[in-house]
Order: sequence, then C-alpha cells, then structure tokens
Amino acid sequence: MSSLSIDFDPDARPATAMLRLSGRAEYRDAGALRKALFDAMPAAADKNLVVDLDSLEAIDTAAMAVLIEGLKATHNRGPDMYLVGAHESIRLVFRLAGLEDALTRCFGCMSDMERAIAV
Repeated sequence: MSSLSIDFDPDARPATAMLRLSGRAEYRDAGALRKALFDAMPAAADKNLVVDLDSLEAIDTAAMAVLIEGLKATHNRGPDMYLVGAHESIRLVFRLAGLEDALTRCFGCMSDMERAIAV
C-alpha cells in the first residue's frame, strides 16, 4: 500500500499546473510518481509545472530520482518545472545525494512558491 498521495490540478492558477505530493515518497511509489509527473507534462505544456512538496513528509532516493528525471525532461522540452515548498528534511536528502548544486534553480524557488508561480 502506497503512502504517497498525488494530486494534479492542470488549472491551479493562470499559466500554472500543479502536482501536489503528500505523505511519503518511497521506492515503491516511484513508478506511480513517474507516471503522474510525465502525464502532467503534456497538460502543462504551455504553463509552468509546479511540484508542491509542502505536504511531503519524506522522500527516498528512488522518488528523488524521478523528480530529477522530470527536471531534465522539462529542461529539454518544456514546460518549465519548479519544485516548491520542500521542508528542510526533504532538502537534506537532495543535499546528501550531492544534487543541491544541480538543482540550484529549484532550490532558489522551493521556499517561495509565489515567486515560482509568477515566473
């Protein structure tokens, strides 16, 4: 049984689609997370895609890898994707994996969802 909840709102705000993650994102959830993320991309093709991590309690490296894969995919073909609202414990996982520098753009907006959405 999965402890990850995924909610997609293609019209969260003008020019913004939002994928909200809550609970615990673990290796057993990676497939569902990947499907939800990559299914959201075409729906957000002409918008910002904001992945809201505010209600995410924990993330492991498998789920984190899916988010990295999504960032790489959107960097190459759009839409613009932002990870926002991550608590320090989530940021720590990225930092420990040595990915904080690779995610400078995301880490610059994680604590400021309004600025990320306004871009």
